[in-house]
Amino acid sequence: MAHSEHNRPKGGGMVLIAIGILIFVFAPSYFKNDIATGLGFIVFGFAIGGIGFYMSFFRKKKTA
Repeated sequence: MAHSEHNRPKGGGMVLIAIGILIFVFAPSYFKNDIATGLGFIVFGFAIGGIGFYMSFFRKKKTA
């Protein structure tokens, strides 16, 4: 019988980190003319990456 840990989906936090990095890096090149929108997307990418980092490394895992 499989353990419950093996049945859990893995990698959700890492996907959010990758999406956050992509938004954080590419947003300034797309929004060169509009500073406010570019800054908003940079902050959004940073927040998404932070949530993913929390999910991957700091969230407490359930025990049994």
